[in-house]
Amino acid sequence: MLFRNVIKYYCLILILSVCFVQSTAAENIYSLISKGHLKEAADSLSKITTAANRDGNYLFYQSMLEENADESAKKLEAALNSSVSRRFLEMIYYRLAQYYFMNDRTDKVMRLVTDYRTKWENGKYLREMIRFLIISEQLLSNYETALKLSDRNLLLFSKGDDEQQGMVDKARVMASFNKKLGADMLLKDITRSKSGRCVPQAFYMRSIFAINKSRIDDAVFFYNLLKESYPSAIGNDALINKMMNSSISEKANYGADEITGTYYSVQVGVFSKKGNAKKQKDIFEAYNKKVEIKDKRVSDKKYHAVYVGRFKTYAEASLFKNQLEINHNDVYQVVAR
Repeated sequence: MLFRNVIKYYCLILILSVCFVQSTAAENIYSLISKGHLKEAADSLSKITTAANRDGNYLFYQSMLEENADESAKKLEAALNSSVSRRFLEMIYYRLAQYYFMNDRTDKVMRLVTDYRTKWENGKYLREMIRFLIISEQLLSNYETALKLSDRNLLLFSKGDDEQQGMVDKARVMASFNKKLGADMLLKDITRSKSGRCVPQAFYMRSIFAINKSRIDDAVFFYNLLKESYPSAIGNDALINKMMNSSISEKANYGADEITGTYYSVQVGVFSKKGNAKKQKDIFEAYNKKVEIKDKRVSDKKYHAVYVGRFKTYAEASLFKNQLEINHNDVYQVVAR
């Protein structure tokens, strides 16, 4: 009897040791992946036994190391249907929602978000998951539902960058729902902020809205402020292309300038800081044209506009503007003064 108990004891120790080794290996693999040591993680994963390989955690690790998005998603789905650590389960829902969102599978996204919110009322990825749901409803033209979700989202996340992101999302839905005035008011509040992750998004969206309404002066104004404060913003080049390819700009300016103009200049920037306006002035003095900085007020705030040249006709100013745009890969305006 004593001998049997000793054997059972050693067997139990052996089982626990194996489990501990497997658990430690699992933690090591995840740690390697988190640190970006993917080759080492893949080598460790290849040494795992076949039985352990069917475990949800290991399927999750395999998905993290998989380069093909479709194959990675299959492994995540398999992990979801296996025994997987709660620590990874939440991330699996988030990654799958990302995948299906990028593949326009709104039905899958909405199912995942609903399940996620049931499991985690205050989850780590709650804000992102609600955003997926809002955008999905918007894409399905369910604007009223999307607006209600946006309002709830703003109640949940009412501070800092999270609040700004919620306002941007609501503005986007409102614009799609033909409530552009309300959308612009939300974006205006963001652009007045001194800082924040979504300030460049708001400037970009206001410029796009202005282009769509053929208000090229406003479009260039918001573009200039975006470029001044966020010169590396992704939207800068997109706005340049959109305005350069827009036929409305020349027509809109020409009609107004012929009536009101006494002389014409090329506006090469509008700045919130005078120091930046002076830097721009120095650059354009190389063209041997008169360069001036003039203050202008917009919504009770003072800005500094930089003008180059004084031309008798709109046509002369327009030719010079085109030359400047080619030389500087930027968008400028002919204005009547």
